[in-house]
Amino acid sequence: MERLVARGTFPVLVRTSACRSLFGPVDHEELSRELQARLAELNAEDQNRWDYDFQQDMPLRGPGRLQWTEVDSDSVPAFYRETVQISSPSARDQRLRSRRAMSPRRVPLPAPPLEWARWSRPRARGCGERI
Repeated sequence: MERLVARGTFPVLVRTSACRSLFGPVDHEELSRELQARLAELNAEDQNRWDYDFQQDMPLRGPGRLQWTEVDSDSVPAFYRETVQISSPSARDQRLRSRRAMSPRRVPLPAPPLEWARWSRPRARGCGERI
């Protein structure tokens, strides 16, 4: 009981959330250009390393470090063969609907008694929102 009395003598401090911008504003266009340039570098490195054009999905022409030989898909183990499962958008939507139907529903909790609510701290909200 002493705790409750002691708490009641001081005002409840309101907690506010703080947003931090650690690296400053982001220039999304510049970031996208840097990403595309880095992906092109990686693609060129892989192409030189393997003498293979991964964009065209074929070996590079001319003399290279590696010699590529085409083989029949039946002569290699199954895990080397490409497998693609194609599903229609409607089938995907149906799977999502069935998952939602099977998931437990959220039931709202009853409101807390007024005594309890008076002693609880307010919840912090999202960045930029005020309580």
